[in-house]
Amino acid sequence: MPYKILILGGLGYIGSVLYDVIQQEEWEVDILDNHLYKDLHPPNTFIEADVRNKDQIEKIVKNYDVIVNLAAIVGDPACLIDTNQAIGINCIGARNVAEICKKMKKFVVHISTCSIYGSEPNVIVKEEDEGFPIDFYGQTKYTQERLIREICEDNYCILRLGTAYGLSPRMRYDLVVNTFAARALNFNKITVFGGEQERPFVHIRDISRAIVHVIKNNLHGIYNVRGENLSLLRLGEIVKEITNCEIQINRNIVDKRSYMVDSSKILNTGFEFRYGIEYAVKEIINSPTVQDFHKGIYSNLKLAERVKISQTIGKRDLQLIEGGIAVDDRGSLNFANDFNFYGVKRFYQVQNFSTSTTRAFHGHMNEAKYVYVTKGSAIVAAVKLDDLKSPSKNQEVKRFILSDRHPQIIFIPPRYANGFRPLEEDTRILFFSTSSLEESKGDDYRFPADYWGKEIWEVENR
Repeated sequence: MPYKILILGGLGYIGSVLYDVIQQEEWEVDILDNHLYKDLHPPNTFIEADVRNKDQIEKIVKNYDVIVNLAAIVGDPACLIDTNQAIGINCIGARNVAEICKKMKKFVVHISTCSIYGSEPNVIVKEEDEGFPIDFYGQTKYTQERLIREICEDNYCILRLGTAYGLSPRMRYDLVVNTFAARALNFNKITVFGGEQERPFVHIRDISRAIVHVIKNNLHGIYNVRGENLSLLRLGEIVKEITNCEIQINRNIVDKRSYMVDSSKILNTGFEFRYGIEYAVKEIINSPTVQDFHKGIYSNLKLAERVKISQTIGKRDLQLIEGGIAVDDRGSLNFANDFNFYGVKRFYQVQNFSTSTTRAFHGHMNEAKYVYVTKGSAIVAAVKLDDLKSPSKNQEVKRFILSDRHPQIIFIPPRYANGFRPLEEDTRILFFSTSSLEESKGDDYRFPADYWGKEIWEVENR
């Protein structure tokens, strides 16, 4: 039977693989996603919408037979960056989906996590063992489950996934198997924190196959989905056997979750797991992304940080933050008490060899900057970019004179271009940036110093 399937949150790590697997079934499939992580460039077309907007979602869901709900902020570190946003997407969004699907009699395949079991050492947990989540992310997923079960009555299937791993078009290197594989290749060494913790693991291709299996066989209820239970130390040993890397043991346990999961329920329906750790490690170490595994686009935490910064700092206007100088018998102290370092990821100091040299204009879509003259004085100019590639030359340029004798800091928001010209020899300027160097490289727009006129940099002779 042909189905029309909608994947909510389908641009994510699992959804990007699931989309391809479903297409192989020759079913109609679409992705709905809010594209929260703008730094990512999705390979698949999608409907841009947010599960927090119930009216918007309802108009879309009515056109499909089966709804696969992957929409969530995933992982405890990413959730803790903005707990209100995590609650909004993970919990309120799940309630909206459940209520809409009940109203329209749509079958929901809801993707949950074995993290809801919390810490159950030396016990193999089954679906009836609901456990108790010990992290914030697990608590939001536990809440999702309760909402789906209470609202959708019995027209749902919940899949509790083990720790996912494997290669995806939307790759994540913040998952332990993927991290171990990448570090083994790049550093020939992996670090295991603790090691005795037991975890269930499952390849994303098996996750995708399990979702298709549920739809084909009209499965209802709750199913654990894990390929194998392994201690973190045993996982490290498997990676070592494949890559011949060194294992370093750190007895500091960062993540205390420990549990083993029984998957006999889904196996008894005729499903089988086909992909394992060895397969994943080999595909990852031969992947085109593995040497760049440290980049922020492969970490949900770093992507969530980026969103939080853009949602706060990105809404601020160009601002001159006043400082001052305090002097007593011991010496002087320069200060700026209203300056907040929130969001700053790096700093750099610039010193021109000549006062006749102007550095301009340098703009960013996402990056914000704080500018402070530590020695000497300089003209600092900033202009809002109405178009990042070809901005209007009629835009108003704000010009500031900064001096170490009058401490001030300029806040330059995203979508502004800035430049400076030193007014004294040996002038030194500090820039504090909200982007890492890696993030800044892909967010760089440059314009000539005279793009908005030469008079910006002129100094009146007196």
